[in-house]
Amino acid sequence: MEGAAVDTGGIIVVVNSALVGAALVATGWWLAHKPLSASDPSPRQNAGEAILDFFVGKARGVSRGPKYERLMGTVTPFLATLFLFIFVSNLFAILPLPVINRPPTSHFSVTLTLAIIAVSGTILIGALAHGPLKAAKHLVWPNPLQWISEITDVLSLSLRLFGNIAGEYMTLLLVVAVVPFGIPLILHVLGLIPVFVQAFVFTLLTASFLAAAVGEQEAESAETTAESAETSPEASTESASRDSEIRPRFSHRGEGVQS
Repeated sequence: MEGAAVDTGGIIVVVNSALVGAALVATGWWLAHKPLSASDPSPRQNAGEAILDFFVGKARGVSRGPKYERLMGTVTPFLATLFLFIFVSNLFAILPLPVINRPPTSHFSVTLTLAIIAVSGTILIGALAHGPLKAAKHLVWPNPLQWISEITDVLSLSLRLFGNIAGEYMTLLLVVAVVPFGIPLILHVLGLIPVFVQAFVFTLLTASFLAAAVGEQEAESAETTAESAETSPEASTESASRDSEIRPRFSHRGEGVQS
């Protein structure tokens, strides 16, 4: 009686995903475990700050409103985790190792999970910015089919990442099988381009979803405030005075983040 076949590809993907997570945790610990110096930063500190500045800049374009600081503290690690996990996962495709070089992002279950996390995180961060009721209302009003758009976003993100990385991985396998020397080395070097680009595109699309979720609800809130101000001159005066008090705080926060 023949034994049941074992799907080693799925096992390799799970193991590689765990290796990616362990590598990111170890790198983060290495970058942050020693004291930091503002006067004489080490190369390790400079590398960590360069990575952090990149994601702070992306989060600054998304975070806005009275909960600016709280959104910055949530959006920055969210985008950084997605980008770094996808980037390191994609690197497995160019490893010159025959068995363990399958990238986790070449498996659709992994890219689908990442897309679900990205879209779900967008909805949760929208709820953090404007409250759960407004976030839930955004899914059905003014467009009752808005929730379908969230599903298509999941499919779009997952299929784009899966198609590009799986296609690159399969192409490399076929070339290595035909020409084991020379050309595969060139493909490994050129493979660095889609490795970075696909992680960057996924992160940018997620950031655009976040900006739309926060911005549309913010615009709706501003429209409601304007309508109430037209019906009540006293409310308009109070709103203007509150804005004049809040604006200096926002500009001060922006200067703090920029510094």
